[in-house]
Amino acid sequence: MKIRIFERSRHNPIISPLDLPFPAASVLNPGATEQGGKVVLLLRVENHAGYSSIHVARSANGVTGWKIEPEPILRYGEEGWRYEEWGCEDARVTYLADEKRWYITYTAYSPAGAAVALARSADLVSAERVGLIFSPNNKDAVLFPQRFDGRWAVLHRPDAGGIEHVWSAYSPDLIHWGEPHCVLPELSGPAWDGVKVGAGAPPIPTPYGWLLIYHGVKAYGGHLVYRAGAALLDPKRPYKAIARCRNWIFQAEAPYELSGLTPNVVFPTGLLVRGDELWMYYGAADSCTCLATTTIREVLGALEEAKAACD
Repeated sequence: MKIRIFERSRHNPIISPLDLPFPAASVLNPGATEQGGKVVLLLRVENHAGYSSIHVARSANGVTGWKIEPEPILRYGEEGWRYEEWGCEDARVTYLADEKRWYITYTAYSPAGAAVALARSADLVSAERVGLIFSPNNKDAVLFPQRFDGRWAVLHRPDAGGIEHVWSAYSPDLIHWGEPHCVLPELSGPAWDGVKVGAGAPPIPTPYGWLLIYHGVKAYGGHLVYRAGAALLDPKRPYKAIARCRNWIFQAEAPYELSGLTPNVVFPTGLLVRGDELWMYYGAADSCTCLATTTIREVLGALEEAKAACD
């Protein structure tokens, strides 16, 4: 099986703290979408006090020339939103054509723990908070862009006492969620994704099913190493994994991934289909924002060679 199927942008890191129009400690884990012919990233920006907000960045080519908004679209610590007291983190964004809006899933961090929150935006300039959709501790929520039998679907990662699998849920209204299914379990023993797994970017439709790029974690000598893998979900039953790569497909290798606030971390959160290419935006070492590209054909080829690690 071919493992190194992504090519890093020669402009990496495409956004670092020094590129921001204000002081910041790190800029990472971007949600990605397109609007008006431009690539739009929703950046997690951590300030020097340690708290994170979500800022919008726009680029005509998706690589350089980023215009980064100085005011956040989602600011931590807003009055009336006590579950975001410590941060708004790791946004993923999905355009729901039926709603004519972008929906943003993000981690609301507070003394109560890390919870999943939802916001919506008609213009990616301002956002209206919907509120929490999953209580602590829960992270890494991504929305599917279409309904299934009239219901919306989401993937999320609850923490069940140190067991961290990817689960799914359904909703008739994007507020009330139920019917849980375990989609991707963390693997045991020495597996590269044996400590925990979590959804990366929102799933991409393909003729064979929903392509999910996810992150997996393994502990080496007490240190956690974050890599990326791929899975394919059933086109009509997205809670059912029909294929899962046995090997990781992307890992920290470049200096800006190996060294930073949290070394040995690649954390994909944005995925765009641009022509025949697949553009993956990711956080590196919890410090900066990067880009790597491949094709859907390459990823599907890796999945075709892999044995399904699911029921």
